[in-house]
Amino acid sequence: MTVDLSTSYLGIQLRSPIVASASPVTGHPDSLQELDERGVGAIVLPSLFEEEIERSEMELHGHLESGAHAVAEAAGGYVPELPEYRTGPRHALELLRYAKDFLDVPIIASLNGSSDGGWVGYAKTLEAEGADALELNIYLVAAEPMLGSAAVEEHYVRLVEHVRAAIGIPLAVKVGPYFSAMGDMARRLADAGADGLVLFNRFYQPDIDLDDLVVKPDLVLSTRAKLRLVLRWMAILHGRVDADLAATSGGHAGEDVVKLLLAGADVVMMASALLAHGAGHVGHVTSEVRTWLDEHGYLSVVADT
Repeated sequence: MTVDLSTSYLGIQLRSPIVASASPVTGHPDSLQELDERGVGAIVLPSLFEEEIERSEMELHGHLESGAHAVAEAAGGYVPELPEYRTGPRHALELLRYAKDFLDVPIIASLNGSSDGGWVGYAKTLEAEGADALELNIYLVAAEPMLGSAAVEEHYVRLVEHVRAAIGIPLAVKVGPYFSAMGDMARRLADAGADGLVLFNRFYQPDIDLDDLVVKPDLVLSTRAKLRLVLRWMAILHGRVDADLAATSGGHAGEDVVKLLLAGADVVMMASALLAHGAGHVGHVTSEVRTWLDEHGYLSVVADT
């Protein structure tokens, strides 16, 4: 008996429900090639961060300006103008072009903007460069005490509406689990134009270095214990919102993938497991999923078969 792992996500046909989520693993040609060879269903490239691009441009501009009037020649064009430097999203676009040229798997671009114009402008750029779909990595920490929940929710909805109106490729939205009414928010995002919802984004939380007394980044990979929250919301939202559902956070092994699919996920995204075990881990997990399905008499990962 041959188990069919093919499925669809965002209207795109995939050979497997296992998707490599945006992470450093999907940021290098070698690991992208290995993910493709090991049978991953789709790949989400690392997020293009508008704020990071702007900061890079401002830092370069500051360096150029610091010596602009030091000598007479500088004032007359001693150094090139800022637009002549390649400070924009060059690396992200080159990676996207490579993936589209050399891989046989659907490529989903990821975008984190900081302004309405930035979200829309970069979304158009990523579409023009050939992305099969776009994932909005909305990373908004509502830390302003005077910012109410209704305003935060409206920001998300307006953002999705603006991007949806600007591009023609499928659109997914990656959000955190901290809305007071997650079900209603999921419905509103779908109504605003999201073809898929990615649940859930993990907000990175810094730590304090007690030796140097400084705030330091502290990336902690997700564990399988995180699976329960995602399982719960997959089951709650399945069939109740007009959008595909992608599960992320907590899926490390084949049995995790199976649980999430049974709960209603269309695809299962993996990042921490790949960071911990390497891109080749996709092949191992795929084999575990296929074995479970075969042993339990399933012919396909699609629900009605």
